[in-house]
Amino acid sequence: MLKSEYFLIFSEVSGPQNSLDGFPCYIKDPKSYYDGVDLPDRVICRNVIVFDRLTRRALQQQHLANRMHHRYVLIRVLKTPGVVSVDGQSFQLNVGDAVLVTPYQFHHFIDLQSNQLRWLFITFELAQGESILADLSYHRLQPDPQAHALWSEVVSLWLSDFAASRVELMPVLDRLLTRLQSTTSVRAPAVDESRLDAKNEWIAQIEALIIQSVREGWTFEEVAQRAGFSERHLRNRFEQQMGMSLRDYRSNYQFHTAISLLRDSTRSLSDVAELCGFNSQSVFTRFIRRMADRTPRELCRQVREGRYEPS
Repeated sequence: MLKSEYFLIFSEVSGPQNSLDGFPCYIKDPKSYYDGVDLPDRVICRNVIVFDRLTRRALQQQHLANRMHHRYVLIRVLKTPGVVSVDGQSFQLNVGDAVLVTPYQFHHFIDLQSNQLRWLFITFELAQGESILADLSYHRLQPDPQAHALWSEVVSLWLSDFAASRVELMPVLDRLLTRLQSTTSVRAPAVDESRLDAKNEWIAQIEALIIQSVREGWTFEEVAQRAGFSERHLRNRFEQQMGMSLRDYRSNYQFHTAISLLRDSTRSLSDVAELCGFNSQSVFTRFIRRMADRTPRELCRQVREGRYEPS
């Protein structure tokens, strides 16, 4: 036997499959004792935090650090439906639904049907498995009973007073994420805009136009013209409904896009600047200094080393 191989040995199981010991009455021999089940890039989470939000005000915190960071955020609605906007895509979450926000995605919450709510958050970093979780991005998730049981177990372990039990929540969260990824038949796309009420349909339209303005180089006056409003009316209505100005929204979107692109070591700073809507490197540098209080090169280094956190 190789020293690197480990065997978990049970005594022979007899009796019916539903016996008290819980084991099947027969397990056939494997085809190989060395080539078994494996998934080299399986999901492995670390640094897990669990919390909930119980009021509209707590959920809709305006600070940039609450809207964009380097951690994954798994959100599930336990009480009071609402809409989550992720990079300008709207997701209607009903009770029981969930969504995964990946690192540096710009997200916020709108159209909450009550001031009293309960939304559950599990935030974490990833040691490996990024390609698997990519399949969950930009989807409304509808957990099946097995996923629901795993979700409850994660919360119960987090609330445990025993440190050893809390450590167990990480492999359980790994299983939950793997389960969500594998149950493709219960994933649903972003909400159909035709189902949004008038207010949310308007927000979705303006968000899409602002994001397009970054690519096309439109001014806010041109955005307003395409939306059928005066620029002043657009600015006032957007800030009233979103709690932030057009300029802040677009700046935050450009900044989070820059952060996402900087994670790719194959991209140059000039490529990132252009993809974020800046035709001048000097303007891009001033923008990054204003948003992050550092140069693009300093920001790039910190992002790629996993050390950057919005202040």
